Amino acid sequence: MPLQGIKVLDFSRLLPGPLGTHMLSQMGAEVIKIESPKRMDYSRFYQPQINGVSTLFHTLNHFKKQIVVDYETAEGYRQIVEQIRTADVLVEQFRPGAMEGFNLSFETVKKINPDIVYVSVTGYGQTGDKKGAAGHDLNYMAETGLLSMNRDENGKPVIPGFQVADIAGGSFMLVAACTTGLLAQRMQQKAQYIDVSLFDATLAVGAIAQGMLQGNEDYAQTPFLSGLMVNYNVYECADRKWIALGALELKFWNSFCDMVVQPSWKTDKNTDLIAGVFDKRKLEELFKTKTRDEWINKSVDFDVCLSPILDTAEVYDQKQTKDRAIFQDVEIDEKIIKIYNKPYKTYSGL
Repeated sequence: MPLQGIKVLDFSRLLPGPLGTHMLSQMGAEVIKIESPKRMDYSRFYQPQINGVSTLFHTLNHFKKQIVVDYETAEGYRQIVEQIRTADVLVEQFRPGAMEGFNLSFETVKKINPDIVYVSVTGYGQTGDKKGAAGHDLNYMAETGLLSMNRDENGKPVIPGFQVADIAGGSFMLVAACTTGLLAQRMQQKAQYIDVSLFDATLAVGAIAQGMLQGNEDYAQTPFLSGLMVNYNVYECADRKWIALGALELKFWNSFCDMVVQPSWKTDKNTDLIAGVFDKRKLEELFKTKTRDEWINKSVDFDVCLSPILDTAEVYDQKQTKDRAIFQDVEIDEKIIKIYNKPYKTYSGL
């Protein structure tokens, strides 16, 4: 386990921090979740619940040691200081200045533990005009341009059914901050402070659009990865389930043409596959001739990048998920729930 022997104090709540520290625990770290009785993790109270605690909270925190202590009292603060002395990483997710108010700022903590890696996760970072502003996933997607790239046929921005900024900009960046912070601490032999801003990190999700803008091209006008190309699109099948065709490179598209016995559709020019240049209705009609699973079975012998659009329940049962042991069954008060396991595999001696 790559983080075996690493101790992480987790002061975070809701989704970005807890999911990130959960991943650290799956990498072998000992994660201690610290809550104040005055500010318990809000995710405890979501639905559905097991004995008064949400399944989401269990999913994100089950493998952590959980401590509830009022660190604004003298005794509670003493307990936290003792934990800090033996910690490697401290993660906090309050607004800038909050930890200072608890006498737990980086400057204070590094005096207690000169080797600490201190990671602050906030919406807008520790500096800038909006550093003290509140926000959620929707706000960060809006302000980084992501929502403007995700619109319906009437031009209305569509809210994704999943959290982009919280996870890509928060949880994943937290893991990177902790691991690189540990590396820097080992190399420099001094405490590290890392400022993780969901706003900053979420900007990178729009890297293609940002890159096109630098070349005076508007991604909204040429959304080649979000509907412009017929070979990179979604289609309804005979059973009203949906399928994703990701045959972006021509080798995949031409293989798809072999699969559906349409040699006349083959091309050596991507521009031939722009919706409107290629009649998208041909593909829409084609995919409705078979069920989703029939199409997937047919594609097994062809290199075409064709995938079923699965619902959440189907994800657990697919063979790839099981082969990779991505979820682990955990018993919580006599109820079995599936918890995201390891986001990686380790191999020795290769």
